[in-house]
Amino acid sequence: MKRWLGVALLGSLICTVCDHLHVVLDVLSYARPICWGQAWWVPLLFAFATLAVVAGAAPMRALFASGFDRPPSLGELGGDAIGFVIAYAYTAFGHRQPLVVAAVLGGFWLARVLHARPAWMMPYGLAVAAGGTLFEAALSSTGAFRYHHPDFLGVPVWLAGIYLHCALFAGSLHVLLVGQSQRAR
Repeated sequence: MKRWLGVALLGSLICTVCDHLHVVLDVLSYARPICWGQAWWVPLLFAFATLAVVAGAAPMRALFASGFDRPPSLGELGGDAIGFVIAYAYTAFGHRQPLVVAAVLGGFWLARVLHARPAWMMPYGLAVAAGGTLFEAALSSTGAFRYHHPDFLGVPVWLAGIYLHCALFAGSLHVLLVGQSQRAR
């Protein structure tokens, strides 16, 4: 339980700081900001989203995995975290060229997922990208926040790319948290 709480807090911290970069660089804005240009609920949303995405790896591991994924080394886990933060930051700085950003993030993810990753990571990444993008589209449609240059359903076309890299980090965290064996129980 403590480890899951730590994961929620880590995800909330990383995502809130990265999201703040989006606010500062005029990528998005919140309807009722209270701190750092963000709404009060942003860290809570990121904490629960982190838990959902990390725990959501279980069905894909059970469906696609052989049952034995090697736990990530500290360096690999750090690399996945850095890859996610770089992808997030890249969207903040390059958001005015959405197709280029989307292509770079997609290519970067494909190179990473094809390099020594378990087979379940590709469909898991695609599911996280689709689910995260649709969730943000639905949330932004409520007026709680808005992207300043949306391309598709009220969100930027590059948004799915952030979620692809999020899935690599979350998948590694899942393997680390639940262990090597993840067969259906």
